[in-house]
Amino acid sequence: MNRGLRKDKWLRYLFMEKDNRLIPHLPETHLFTKKSLQEMIDKYGQVILKPAIGSRGFGVIHVSPLKNNRYQIHHENKKTKIQGIKKTYRKLKELTGSRRYMVQKRVQLAQIGSRPFDIRVIVQRKSSSDPWKVTGKMAKVAGKGYIVTNNERSNGSLMTVKRALQKSSLKHLSPKKIQSEIDQVALLSAESLTERYPDHRIYGLDMGVDQQGQIWIIEANRSPMLSHFRKLKDQRMYRRILKYKKGE
Repeated sequence: MNRGLRKDKWLRYLFMEKDNRLIPHLPETHLFTKKSLQEMIDKYGQVILKPAIGSRGFGVIHVSPLKNNRYQIHHENKKTKIQGIKKTYRKLKELTGSRRYMVQKRVQLAQIGSRPFDIRVIVQRKSSSDPWKVTGKMAKVAGKGYIVTNNERSNGSLMTVKRALQKSSLKHLSPKKIQSEIDQVALLSAESLTERYPDHRIYGLDMGVDQQGQIWIIEANRSPMLSHFRKLKDQRMYRRILKYKKGE
């Protein structure tokens, strides 16, 4: 399989969507066209545009409908208001250029303060015949004024999942239950993708929790960045991830 196909998040979404166990955790996603943009806004209101091939939150755009047929485009830390869906689509095409984009239902992520956060989960196996294990997970909190949680891109912050849940708008829910469900969905995702990538041994899943405690798979990465884990004060997860990478 060529490198472009390996990195294609749209194809990965299509593989995962075939697994009935994962459907409740996958936000509806389509390739970005004028028609799909209109249909998704009509259905969900707020939507997220993201490149089919990309990383670190690069190129992510949030589109929200406003009153009087106006729309707001939130890109990086800038917000632009535009009149009408045609002009909004034209502006989005300027921003996306020739790159292939997806349009996705916006998950209303739980927040710490007024900043959304998601959870990076690393799932690994020591060999292609070994069972999958969750070897690390951590919370990424968006920087002020940003929608993306990548801490380098948005000047956000990193923290343990336990601490994030304790500080978040999910205090009314059981942190232990949420973490257990995150692990279960992450392992299901890796098992599902094994059918397509039988020899692959690591995935980085970006997962969100909404205000009702529903677990969402925002995206699955085949070559996840591990630098986030290196920045944590407690290095045990990072060391475990490296050991698994070596097959130890």
